[in-house]
Amino acid sequence: MGIWHSYAKINWYLRILDRRPDGYHNLETVFQEVELADRLVIEPIEEPRCIIEGMPFDLPLEKNLIYRAWARLREAFPEKVGGIRVEVDKRIPDGGGLGGGSSNAATTLCAVNDIFSLGLSSQTLEHIGAELGSDVPFFVRGGCAVGRGRGEILEAVERVQPFEIGLVFPSVRTSTAEAYRRLAELSHRPTPSHPLDGVLEALRVGDETFLSSAAFNDFDAVYGNEDWYRDGVALLKELGFERCILSGSGSTLIGIKNPHLSLKKTLEPRIFERPIQERKDAKWLILRTRVTFRTTSERK
Repeated sequence: MGIWHSYAKINWYLRILDRRPDGYHNLETVFQEVELADRLVIEPIEEPRCIIEGMPFDLPLEKNLIYRAWARLREAFPEKVGGIRVEVDKRIPDGGGLGGGSSNAATTLCAVNDIFSLGLSSQTLEHIGAELGSDVPFFVRGGCAVGRGRGEILEAVERVQPFEIGLVFPSVRTSTAEAYRRLAELSHRPTPSHPLDGVLEALRVGDETFLSSAAFNDFDAVYGNEDWYRDGVALLKELGFERCILSGSGSTLIGIKNPHLSLKKTLEPRIFERPIQERKDAKWLILRTRVTFRTTSERK
């Protein structure tokens, strides 16, 4: 039995480009792993199946990315990959743009590779992960990376400085397909105030002031007038965060702090550390977390 940590991500930068013939969109993004994580307890079992326990929401087994990751490796290595039981301690909000499902898939790929001694390289696991979801390869890799293509073409970003951020997740869950549809319907789309390279330089030198200015997400233009968005931004600013943008296609908002101001103490009682399912009726989930740089072998 092993305990595996399945980390969330944010996007410091997300620009949606052209629609591809396969229905996906090309994009430019900067992925960043953060300390917020689900915990997966994974153990081998004698039966040749994948048993998943503890999911806080209903999801058919064949659509669960944990199951799909296990099934993909069992299909490729039927003589080596046996059954597993996965107990999920879910802490990453579902539908929040933090990549919880994709992270679970990547963690399962890494765990199955380890448990059954498949000997697959991280590069091979990333390639398999791309079949499961566009950002699964990033979660196999971890750390910080530029993502291109549909997000699966990665370039590692080295020497990123530590940052503390705030995350606000409203009770609203956004649909990725709906977000892309609404983005396509916009008559005007704002452009980034700084190029992607500016974001990378701010991350490398630890310049929170410039990062606050350069961070960008196309989907802010989609949801900027929604009540939940405006309320979330107001809440983060009340707590001392300078700039707020969405993560992914929402609905989680990222707060980037002003390095010259201290975060207000009112944030402290609102930090939640217990599993998501214990707060089903909460209007807001508010977290204070840090960026992280774990490798595949450090997930256990």
